[in-house]
Amino acid sequence: MRTARALLAVAVSGLCLVLLPSPAVADEPVASVAITLTSMEPELPTRDGEITVTGRVTNITKERLYRLEALFWRNQAPILGRAGLEQALASESNDPLGARYTGVFQDLFTAENPYLEPNASVHFQLRVKVSDLELSPTDGIYLMGVHVLARGNNVAIGRARVFVPVLAGKPRNNLTMTSVVILNTRPSLVRKGVLSDDHLAAEVGQNGRLTALLKAAETPTTSFAVDPSLIEELQTMASGYQVLDSEGTTLAGTGQADATRWLESFERLRSSHDGYRLLYGSPDIAALVHDGQESVLNDAANANRLVESTRSLPLLVLPPGGTADADTAEAAAALQPDAILLADTSAKGPTPLLAGPDHVPIVTFAKTAQRGGPGPDPRDTAIQIRQRMLAETWIEATAGRDNLAHGRVRLISTVAQAASGPPELKAPWLKQRTLSELLRSTPAAWPMKFRYSSAARDAQLTEGQLASLRKFDASNNTYADLLVDPTSARAEGSAAVARAASSKWRRHDRALRTFLGPQQAALDEILLDKIQIRSSARVQTVAREGVEFPITIRNTLEADAAHPEARAVKVRLVFHSDNSQRLTIKTIKAPNIRAQNSFTDNAEVTAKANGVVPVTAQLMTESGRPVGRPFDIEVQVTQNGTTGWAIAIAAGIVLVGSTFFRIRQVARERTKTGSGGPTGPSAGDGTASGDLPALSSAPAARLDV
Repeated sequence: MRTARALLAVAVSGLCLVLLPSPAVADEPVASVAITLTSMEPELPTRDGEITVTGRVTNITKERLYRLEALFWRNQAPILGRAGLEQALASESNDPLGARYTGVFQDLFTAENPYLEPNASVHFQLRVKVSDLELSPTDGIYLMGVHVLARGNNVAIGRARVFVPVLAGKPRNNLTMTSVVILNTRPSLVRKGVLSDDHLAAEVGQNGRLTALLKAAETPTTSFAVDPSLIEELQTMASGYQVLDSEGTTLAGTGQADATRWLESFERLRSSHDGYRLLYGSPDIAALVHDGQESVLNDAANANRLVESTRSLPLLVLPPGGTADADTAEAAAALQPDAILLADTSAKGPTPLLAGPDHVPIVTFAKTAQRGGPGPDPRDTAIQIRQRMLAETWIEATAGRDNLAHGRVRLISTVAQAASGPPELKAPWLKQRTLSELLRSTPAAWPMKFRYSSAARDAQLTEGQLASLRKFDASNNTYADLLVDPTSARAEGSAAVARAASSKWRRHDRALRTFLGPQQAALDEILLDKIQIRSSARVQTVAREGVEFPITIRNTLEADAAHPEARAVKVRLVFHSDNSQRLTIKTIKAPNIRAQNSFTDNAEVTAKANGVVPVTAQLMTESGRPVGRPFDIEVQVTQNGTTGWAIAIAAGIVLVGSTFFRIRQVARERTKTGSGGPTGPSAGDGTASGDLPALSSAPAARLDV
């Protein structure tokens, strides 16, 4: 009888929908309370069973609310296909109107306290028999939930909805379900034993996100993928660590014990479960490819070798958000991973295992289902995520007719996803298998057309973040080039750059500056101030080849007594003349200079003209990267030099001396002539007329000056 009434109700409703004009869809009602669903059992109710829903009601207004009550709500018409599911996900919370079941309700107040204060919460539990809901006899997905009313007002002031499959039979097809737990976090390691903040301590605490994820990964057929940088940072914490504060000083970290416990649990998981390693640091692959910084991906791949406990795990590449375009996918494939993990919104194919570029398979995961729903918010509770996944897989199993091995891959990376019931969803149409088992099947062919939306591009690391990364990468490469033995510095630099390129820095610009600032400052100090040039700022030389002046290179890096060659450097000293036509200085190639040692050599000058020529001395690595601060030298060139002036002065002395002696000799000769001849009367000009010399053709005496 009850079934007949239900069928009649559904038929009448359908006829009304046909005959009456479609009503306008109402806007989302303004809510006074938020309803958070905390459980719904069972996830697959039977028609002769019960449904129990629990949750929490929170007053989200600034006024206290009077005499609230919670009632069970449902829509009696089933959702049978993908279109109906999508319509329900997009609909407002009062569409469809459905019906409240008034046979079960709960007062959310007491006689002593009839009010719910602003920001205050109260819990509820509603239990109802499925048979009392008068659902359609058709197997399908039903919308159910909770309405909250204020006593005396029939309009709900808050709503919550969830998908509930109510089924009597099994769908025609089976689906495989692969669950992959993602273990990563925002990097914080700035140097050995020091973290930029202590957020990781909370994540590995008893109620932390990573603790919940690790527990979710422990089920037998669940796979995991771990970022090696996470393990390295937890090992740092377990050994005792410091945390930087806002002033740049360090404080003791608080997560040593929890990090140790988490690592012990991870080691048990690694040895017994299906596991993969992600790229070190979880870099923003798309942003790096689009910005031309693909070399950072190689840094991340190389840094994976630093973490021994994850080194042997196969590589799984997961671009942030699972989104990629063709260039990003090709760059990921170039790293030769076992698989590339993408969202089904970015790569859509007939099965979750697709043929990829360079014979690297692509595994697609269900992204939209992990958002939960339907609305209103909060719609991403563990219950709504679980129930939506069940609803979507049932529809897929029911609709499939191509006899392909369909399936779903589910990523678990949040507390809500980890808490959405066991990772191994229990449903008659689902068969659990690990990621390794999935990869052993044959990838399906597809057009290999990737979808990368403008929203995905906007979510990438910003231009400013990428510019900071480029500078940091260049500084690390310069430091490695500077050292005689760059092995350790290059490995540590690759890891540091990979951490700085993490996709976890998206929308965390301030945190990135806090993380990257101390590391860049330490490199700047080394590259600008620790390798120094010592010389006179003014040098005087001559215009010829082979002239030299002394110049010194000092390595002031901290020495390591146990490893004296650890910070030895190799450099060239290059001179840049403002006028290379007038003056050049030969490059000096210094031998290896140990820390706290120096090297002095003579700079060979070739000068071709006189004057002052400014010269800049710059230290360079062998690959041509500048290090140290440039040193300005003013070179004064004299055309003839000291020897030339000596010759000129000597010549002047000789000239003056010879002139003096010549004048004296002439005077003596005239004196002799005047004293030996006769004396006569004076002429009118005072000369004795008898003494006038006879005219002669001989030349007069001449001074050679």
